[in-house]
Amino acid sequence: MSPSNRTPVTGRTRDLVIFLDRMVAALGRHWLLMVNLLLGLYVGGAVLAPTLMAAGFDGPGHLLYTLYGFTCHQIPQRAYYLFGPDGFVSSYNVDKIVAAGADVNNLRAFIGTPAMGFKLADCHRDNAIYWSMLVGGILFDLFRRRRTPKPLPFSIYLLLIAPMFFDGVSQFINDVTPWGWRTYNAWAVWLTGGIFPQSFYVGTRIGTLNWLLRTVTGSLFGLATVAMAYPYLEEGFADILEQAEQQLHHAAMRDARESE
Repeated sequence: MSPSNRTPVTGRTRDLVIFLDRMVAALGRHWLLMVNLLLGLYVGGAVLAPTLMAAGFDGPGHLLYTLYGFTCHQIPQRAYYLFGPDGFVSSYNVDKIVAAGADVNNLRAFIGTPAMGFKLADCHRDNAIYWSMLVGGILFDLFRRRRTPKPLPFSIYLLLIAPMFFDGVSQFINDVTPWGWRTYNAWAVWLTGGIFPQSFYVGTRIGTLNWLLRTVTGSLFGLATVAMAYPYLEEGFADILEQAEQQLHHAAMRDARESE
């Protein structure tokens, strides 16, 4: 509805309408800042969970793990660990996790111990996705100050996110079958002729193939999503801002006429 066609309002209702228009205008101006702040809170919360556990605040720590469990599988052998004797550990293998007291039938419930550190509240892949989206959002803000980038073509977007799809599907097949596609990565040994050490093909630590695939494909997904979606969001919020500012202008003109 255009500002000129809006039903006249008075008193408290007018004040409420003006307040809402100002909020909408603020959202139109600062939507990217808000999105980046939310992403920053998300990646920061994943680090806060093990920080709270290490500091002895078990209740809040467990609460964060529970909340993040709605967005991530939290499988412990695919997560970073903090605050153990070695400070930072990129992951542990299943045998060590089970030896530390994890229930083999419910591995995701294991969050760590003081002797080995506590896992982040999200996995390697999710960590890469949200960090890359945060970095991508900051870069988008820098680029749009000169000119808003054009959206990434959808066909290119599909091409860039496809690796994560295949990575996730292959991992799922590995988890529900005894084939060991991603446990031993025999396919990768065959493709590369086994030129890398065996430790490269197994495990999930930094530098291994599994970690590399999850991190690279997750980062591609995050950056590609920013490149495709954010230009459309910028255009949409610009329209919202323009409409809100027009409504605020008309409200100010009405107030000026009434005060004469």
